[in-house]
Amino acid sequence: MIKAFVSIAILASLVFFVSGSLDKERSVQICSEPVLYSIGTFDRRFGLSYEDFLSALAEAEVVWEGPSDKNLFSYSPEKGKLAVNLIYDYRQEVTKELTEIESEVKQDEVAYREMEATYRQIKSEYESLKISYEIQVTLLEERNARYEARVEAWDSGPRTNKKEFDVIERERLAINQEVESLRLSEEALNQKVGELNSVVDRLNRLARSLNLNVDEYNTVGAARGETFEGGIYYSGSDGEGIDIYEFQSREKLVRILAHELGHALGLDHIEDPEAIMYRLNEDEAGKANTSDIEALKILCKTN
Repeated sequence: MIKAFVSIAILASLVFFVSGSLDKERSVQICSEPVLYSIGTFDRRFGLSYEDFLSALAEAEVVWEGPSDKNLFSYSPEKGKLAVNLIYDYRQEVTKELTEIESEVKQDEVAYREMEATYRQIKSEYESLKISYEIQVTLLEERNARYEARVEAWDSGPRTNKKEFDVIERERLAINQEVESLRLSEEALNQKVGELNSVVDRLNRLARSLNLNVDEYNTVGAARGETFEGGIYYSGSDGEGIDIYEFQSREKLVRILAHELGHALGLDHIEDPEAIMYRLNEDEAGKANTSDIEALKILCKTN
């Protein structure tokens, strides 16, 4: 007997975001003892070797260890509780694509408007699939409720009517077929969601590249949550970690890693556009600036 149906996985993965604030006691401990980290998920589609990734992490460590003259981080494959993950999804695909076309596209809106038309087409297809899927779910739930009521009546009775049993069995098999059909519809809808979010990412980033004065499009489903493009630091019941999902160059990778390592230390965002810990990944600098160093001194209670 079936009881429930799985819900749509609107995004490939849900991102849990924390600002990086830690309690006072942990901050003091972190500054006196190194944060032990390990490598978790490592997707080789980035074209990056394991050794190069560790090298970039070592450079990111220096961003904070240099100014503080402290051993704040240490790579520990066995004991590292902070997992650093390299996760490849549509965002890195968009980064690669835009890196290739930005050098060719002219400073006009032609490419953007063509992509916008693609977005409207995919959005229409998504809405149609979503409505169809929701109707399927409703009808199947109603049919399943009738089936369960019939089974309950059968179980409470003498259970000797073979004809009624055969009817119930045929209905069970029919419902199982509808469940499989619903699963396929869900897969198609999720695939369309991925296409839609990929185009949205392309639109927004191409608009910024071309300095177009246009409204930003939203992805479908739960918000990604991050503001510092390229990575995210998280901490919760499932553990503590850093997810890196896009970068254009080694320099960008080191900067993203340094920013997220800053959160792992306990540093918050800083309202200084040139700081490593600024909420947006807009600057090219790979070194901690005065604002970063001052925040680190306050965190570690040093002069």
